[in-house]
Amino acid sequence: MLKVYNSELLLEERAKKAKNVRTVTAFRGSMQDNLNGDESLKHRFEFEDKALAVENSDEMERLRYKIVNARKQGEKVQNSADNPTTAALEAFWGRYFLDVTRKTIEAPDLTGMIAEEITDYNFPKLIYLRDILKFRGKMRPISGQNDAVSLIQQHEGNTNTLGLTIQAVGWKDNLENMLYNRFFTMDKVVQAAVDADTDARNAAVIGVILAATFVASQKQAADSTASISLDGHTYTTLLNAVKLLRGLLDVQTLRRIAVPSISCLCNSADTWQIENVIRGQLNMNGGQAMGSNRPSLPISSIIEYDRGINDGIVLGKETLSFPGVTAGKCYLFVPGVAKVANKRPLTMETGRGSVLELSTEERAWYRVQGTYLTDLLGSSLTGTGLGAGYGAIVEVTLPTS
Repeated sequence: MLKVYNSELLLEERAKKAKNVRTVTAFRGSMQDNLNGDESLKHRFEFEDKALAVENSDEMERLRYKIVNARKQGEKVQNSADNPTTAALEAFWGRYFLDVTRKTIEAPDLTGMIAEEITDYNFPKLIYLRDILKFRGKMRPISGQNDAVSLIQQHEGNTNTLGLTIQAVGWKDNLENMLYNRFFTMDKVVQAAVDADTDARNAAVIGVILAATFVASQKQAADSTASISLDGHTYTTLLNAVKLLRGLLDVQTLRRIAVPSISCLCNSADTWQIENVIRGQLNMNGGQAMGSNRPSLPISSIIEYDRGINDGIVLGKETLSFPGVTAGKCYLFVPGVAKVANKRPLTMETGRGSVLELSTEERAWYRVQGTYLTDLLGSSLTGTGLGAGYGAIVEVTLPTS
């Protein structure tokens, strides 16, 4: 069944797939310990999904305010070195942790719908692709008289690498908030961090796809056959694009690519033009198509991406740019061909503020990941030495009449 993925359906699908108990990983210790992957500092926590739904941000904010001001007791102001109680800290950070997790789950991050994600907390900074590609083996007949068996092998000759990068964003609370803005809502801070992370994640995959200059072997022009309606032109265009996609070669094996499924990345303005055509709902009534009903196209999902969350927002002196798919174009691709390696998911570091700057709290969020899009973009990858006809994606120009 064809599904159209926008922000609402994405959240609904994730909720359906969620188990009753969710497992998440947290780290304790210094930032250096965490980056080094010290297993003794890694803790996995399980909690019920319903905890995410009932989280009350106002209540969490009130608890936060109490903790930050715990040094005040009656008329006596304690030294700033005196910490809130362990119980109060555990209660606050436990709820805060759930709030970050909830917003991350709800974020319109499309990475997993396009690329295969591989998570390993012990990844080195530079990963050889051969270490994350499939291993291969062949069953061969043997006599059973101590003869050697055929061994499974990895892609030993593949020297392509995948580099990891760290991206981060931070927040510094200040005295003004403490004095005049008691409930400035930490929820906004968490949401801003998650939005920044979501934009960076989508830009690392979708942004590269949209910025690529596609070669002729991966471009499908709009059909312009005479005496056919817009639906007919659209159907023929997408059908030709499917055929073009299936004819591309695998960068690793040099054979025709495997196509277990096909997805379509587009602007929401074009969903109406694409959806019914994919379903094969063209008929003679009204002259939508010449002849009788046409079979549905082998495209399993439509993924809408109009722009990033912060696209066009002015941040300081910079205007942020996270453009989406241009209306009138779409991309047919095989999901899972691109690779994303995760060393750390969105991770939060917290610390005391600076007394000289009168900041009360400081925190930063970071993620460590790398992307490998060579197998997806193939011949259209910038700077590639591949000839024409490689990859697992096709850029399509939609007809307008």
